Amino acid sequence: MCSPIVMAEVDRVIADRRRFLKSAVGSCAAAAGLGASTVAAAETPRPAPGYRPPTTFSRTVDLTHTLTPDFPAWFSEGEDIMGRTAPASLTLDDEFVIDEETPFALKKVSYWEHVGTHVDAASHCSHGSSVDEIPPEQLVSPLVVIDIRAEAAEDPLAQVTPEHIRKWEALHGLLPPCCFVAMNSGWADKVHDRKAFFASEDLGDGRVVSRQPAFHPDTATMLLEDRDVVGLGVDTLSFDNTRSNGLDVHLIWLPENRWGVENLKDLSKVPEAGATIIVGAPKFKGGTGGPARVLALV
Repeated sequence: MCSPIVMAEVDRVIADRRRFLKSAVGSCAAAAGLGASTVAAAETPRPAPGYRPPTTFSRTVDLTHTLTPDFPAWFSEGEDIMGRTAPASLTLDDEFVIDEETPFALKKVSYWEHVGTHVDAASHCSHGSSVDEIPPEQLVSPLVVIDIRAEAAEDPLAQVTPEHIRKWEALHGLLPPCCFVAMNSGWADKVHDRKAFFASEDLGDGRVVSRQPAFHPDTATMLLEDRDVVGLGVDTLSFDNTRSNGLDVHLIWLPENRWGVENLKDLSKVPEAGATIIVGAPKFKGGTGGPARVLALV
């Protein structure tokens, strides 16, 4: 989730990143050392643009956490954030019931857009499309799961690197067109243990930072420039962690009218390849994102 920063500064950072990407993209592929496995994957014929194979499935996996008032977020209830008091992740403001004999109830709830299993729209960190403007065809996509559970168990700041993508392709072929790439770090299993989930580190200068797995910025660049990927997904609070400045992936990915989902769960219950993801993105006019029901068809 983006830190509250001035939009002008965001625009400057985005412009710098784009200039860097244009100058670096030619050298990145050569420096990466693609290896024989990638060559083999590259020989797989690409489907025609826009082609989507028929979807069949035998079971449905819910990749969505239930949103509760105490669901872990970047802030805690009552915390001061730039002069404002943070609410709970979910607040019941009112409940209307006609009478005890009428089976009708209506609740009014409030929450921030970026809590629980939620969508980050392009407008979350740029002047790009809002959540209601995400093309519907992108919300039903081939699901690619990158498993980094072993690395994350040893290092809470583990990242999905370009090498992870190449290893996946060596096993399954090139990433399918219009796909959604999700990180499975196993972190969702920690959500009910706040201390383990945040894995906080005291930097000794008054700052305490959360440590969670994320995407490496080079991977975001690779998926943006060299693959046909519509969305990113993580089973943690953010696409970024402190190993890459805490914002880099957001500022590479979202300003290009891409989107993603944070706080996914149960990715271990779906195969690394072959499933289809359905993202029930909210459709708030001008929204920067919002809690979503996310399903995988297997």
